[in-house]
Amino acid sequence: MIRLAVLFLIAASACPAQVADQAAPPPVLTLDDAIKTALKENVQVETGLLDVFKAQHATAELGATRLPKFDAAVLSGIALNQMHFIIPEGAIGNVPGIGPLPAKNDDNAVPRHVTALIHGSAVQPLSQLYKIGLGMHESRIGEALAQENLRLKRQQTAEQVRDAYGELAETQAQLDAAESSLRALTELVQLTDRRLAEEAVLKSDLLTMKASAGKARYQAIVLRDAMQTRKEAFNRLLGRDIRTDFSLEPLPEASREELDLEAARKKALEQRPEIRLAALQMEKADMDVGQERAEYLPHLSVQLSYLSFANINFAPQNLTSAGLLFEWDPFDWGQKHHEIEQLKSAAKQAALVSTDAGQQVLIDIDAQYRNLDEARALVDAQTAQRDAEQEKLRVIMDRFAVKAALTADVLQQQAALAEANSSLAQAISRFWAAEAAFHRALGEE
Repeated sequence: MIRLAVLFLIAASACPAQVADQAAPPPVLTLDDAIKTALKENVQVETGLLDVFKAQHATAELGATRLPKFDAAVLSGIALNQMHFIIPEGAIGNVPGIGPLPAKNDDNAVPRHVTALIHGSAVQPLSQLYKIGLGMHESRIGEALAQENLRLKRQQTAEQVRDAYGELAETQAQLDAAESSLRALTELVQLTDRRLAEEAVLKSDLLTMKASAGKARYQAIVLRDAMQTRKEAFNRLLGRDIRTDFSLEPLPEASREELDLEAARKKALEQRPEIRLAALQMEKADMDVGQERAEYLPHLSVQLSYLSFANINFAPQNLTSAGLLFEWDPFDWGQKHHEIEQLKSAAKQAALVSTDAGQQVLIDIDAQYRNLDEARALVDAQTAQRDAEQEKLRVIMDRFAVKAALTADVLQQQAALAEANSSLAQAISRFWAAEAAFHRALGEE
């Protein structure tokens, strides 16, 4: 399979011997390593991970409602006005031989001092445990949804890295072609200069060669700057120092999924988060219906209460009670029924979406499989075309050296080679874009 390293062949073969004395090339950053680095530092991935933690704590919070609930309250204060309790004559009764009790209206003035009312209760839900269990099941579905959303964010981050890596590869291919063209034109300028001294060419030929070499030099500078800018942006995407230097790996070999459509389909159906999300949404919609039906059940709880009147002489000091607390709302005028019907419709919609999700994934993976296959074939074809134009240029330059070809012929072939290099760079760009889309369709991180 054709690799991106083929594009570097011209540069490597044409470099002068002094290149060996230069510093070692920067380390190769493979696409897999770049993705691993981004998944550790990307902000969107971190946000998705926090959503998972929130969902887990929401489930734990709901589970705590199954345990008894304890309440305590203390009301303490002093009356601003003195209170009077009047017991009317005969309010207690009329005793034979004694008379009415009390014998007359009895005015009791309560002294103003600090009093307190202490209340405490413990309530253990009973019938509510069923609804709490339904809620916890739905909350666990929420956890699974958060996990799938995290997977989706990780896959989107990986796709962004693949796209950016492909843009770097395209720019690198263009830069290598421009530098190769510059070296060839520089050599032609030197050869034409010598032939001008021999009066074998016109001065205009030399000026034309120098103009072409100047344009090639400018193009190489522009591409070199663009490459550096994209490298800095790529380092930022990976969450590392933007000054970190690196080189790119060749075009990757075709994986098993790229060679076998059925294997690609199977992997996509297993890994695509859209399918799992749709299934979880359907399950959640069914749970919503069950929870709403559970609202018809009454609330039954065991309650233990304690009440104390501190520093109040005429009231009992301690009251303790235990019993059942029953709450029920039997008449809602059809409100629950209509809510259940709405939730049933939502559940049917979720089921339709879940069924269709698999078909959409298959269509997507089939299309991306074909695009990637076409992109690889295009790279092979454009590489062969570039090699042919390069060989033609070598032949014409040999003929030019022995005065058997014109300057115009050399420039024309140089332009043809530049066009072939440009087409190859575009093909490489298309390949990396297709590669990123294919791995996204597979559901890979």
